Amino acid sequence: MAQIDNSEVVRHVLDTLLNISSRKTTQGHAMSTMADLIKRLKDKYDFLKNVEVNDTRFIEGGVPVTVMAGINKVKSNELGTALCDIIKTMNIALGKDAGYFFIKELKNNLQDTYSTSFEDMGLDLGLMQLENEIRELGKKIQK
Repeated sequence: MAQIDNSEVVRHVLDTLLNISSRKTTQGHAMSTMADLIKRLKDKYDFLKNVEVNDTRFIEGGVPVTVMAGINKVKSNELGTALCDIIKTMNIALGKDAGYFFIKELKNNLQDTYSTSFEDMGLDLGLMQLENEIRELGKKIQK
């Protein structure tokens, strides 16, 4: 199987995150949340300057996520760390709207095509879901 460009992986992950989030909350809220968190994470991950989130609610045929080719030069493990932070931050930002199995739903939507790329990036969505479940269980126990 041919190596998939980082730009394609990032675009697909962010598109899928937006699609899932838009079903759980409003499309506008999902897009503004994603755009805000990408902007905040640019300080930590300079290469996220190659990512734009566009509000396409009023544009017919608009592309919600644009990823420039410059991101293809980034090391896979660095990109994996950034994607992990994006997914976790989006899950936290959406709160209860995200739902208990937000990350698992993301994993199920992405798994087949991008599983090899995720392994190369060190991105384990199954482990992220388990960590999220343990964190939620810890919150319930503390109450």
